[in-house]
Amino acid sequence: MRIIVKSLLLISFLVSCSTTTEESRYRNTDNLERPPIVTSSSPAREQRIVDNSSISKKKDSAGLGADVYLSTPGQLNIKQPFDEAWNTLNRALKQGDIKITDHERDKGLFYVTQNTTDTSGFFAKVTSFLSDDAAIYLLTVKQEGEETTVIATVANVSEQSSMAKDGTPPPSVEGAEDLLQLLFKTLRDKLKEE
Repeated sequence: MRIIVKSLLLISFLVSCSTTTEESRYRNTDNLERPPIVTSSSPAREQRIVDNSSISKKKDSAGLGADVYLSTPGQLNIKQPFDEAWNTLNRALKQGDIKITDHERDKGLFYVTQNTTDTSGFFAKVTSFLSDDAAIYLLTVKQEGEETTVIATVANVSEQSSMAKDGTPPPSVEGAEDLLQLLFKTLRDKLKEE
């Protein structure tokens, strides 16, 4: 019984302590100190720029594959914007051993020379190296939509000065088409990353 009486007294004491007035200093927080209001003196935050670009995956095989094709005779199409296609074509010319004699990037022009003689044998290679029998071709690079076209033509007669001196006939249109075929095969199958 003592335990019951002690328990009742303890409960009544606790209940009496918990019923205090509303003006208790612990319940009224109006008189408590408030943190100061901080105003920012720095300029407004700049918007973050989100980079959504992606890094192209390196291809396992050499060449562009289906990203390059011949559409009409004398026209090569590359599925790249002008700047990328210009650099790609420059690499292909170097890898195809086609000599770039001059270029004008702002006009989209490459002046290239390709040997007109057959250099399949050792003697032919030596004689072609010693002679100046090289045709000058003009590659015109143009942006057309999302693709870039390359057109090969024979450079004008004044640029064929070495041909005119020797009395050798000027290069033919077939030579320009052969040049495009060589570039096409290099771009499609053999182009290496630098």
